[in-house]
Amino acid sequence: MKLFFVTGNRNKYEEVKKVTDRYGIELEWSDLEIVEQKLPTEKEVAIAKALSALKILNKPVLVEDTGIYFEAFKSFPGPNAKVVFEGVGINGVLKLLEGKERKATFVTSFAYGTPNFHPVAFTGECEGKIAEKPSDIIDFAYDTIFIPGGETRTFSEMKKEEKEQFSHRAKALIAFLDWYKAEKQ
Repeated sequence: MKLFFVTGNRNKYEEVKKVTDRYGIELEWSDLEIVEQKLPTEKEVAIAKALSALKILNKPVLVEDTGIYFEAFKSFPGPNAKVVFEGVGINGVLKLLEGKERKATFVTSFAYGTPNFHPVAFTGECEGKIAEKPSDIIDFAYDTIFIPGGETRTFSEMKKEEKEQFSHRAKALIAFLDWYKAEKQ
């Protein structure tokens, strides 16, 4: 069965497709624009996005939502990470964390649903910390300042293969794919 990965980010699609190909699952990109609801968790946001995509596409869909949590601020920015980053940028995030605990956790949820199957979600996490200053290698949003646990480099300083070893997105995706393969047997 073909899955439609709904995202406006072509790079995210390519990253996910590389993994689904290894599982023998056909993935097609849909850049359908979905209004993202402001909900408390990535899991809830992903399920809401899947329901919206299902209403329009009426085909099996896979959607994703990612957030980041700063230990110094309990549930912030959480699933609102993109809005915060677009609002204050790297320097604003660093300023916000000046003199505070720098531990952070990335959380990703993938939601899968079909026209006859209410969406289910799978979550992956990556713990780490926010760097004192941005990497010289400017990359995607928080990757420039996020250092995964056990590392000294930010995500943007790592090769893609290295980043995948820590990736919250890969953990959530693999949890989904393992479940999906077991369900389809």
